[in-house]
Amino acid sequence: MYADENGGDELEAIHNARLDADLEMAQMNADADAWHAVRDRGFCNHGSAVGYRNPPVHEAQKPLKPGQLACTAGCGTIFADDDDWYAQLDNPMDNPAPLPARTPAPAGA
Repeated sequence: MYADENGGDELEAIHNARLDADLEMAQMNADADAWHAVRDRGFCNHGSAVGYRNPPVHEAQKPLKPGQLACTAGCGTIFADDDDWYAQLDNPMDNPAPLPARTPAPAGA
């Protein structure tokens, strides 16, 4: 401790750090709930993808052209480039892709 500090300052700093961690954890939990809600509604959240490779090592890479990516999280959507994938990864319901063998829930459900 510095000369101008007391034990209360340190305890307050510890408390504030714990509060910050609790708030951060609550935000991460809310983000995860939203992420899983997309899949629960029957749509793909595009959580993983593979890019073009020659020769392909993954079945999903075979139809790809240089720069493209293919979703491997369930829908097989082909993305034009990294930016396209990231945009749909951030907001999968902007352009919803149904998961195979599932009937999507009606909008607003």
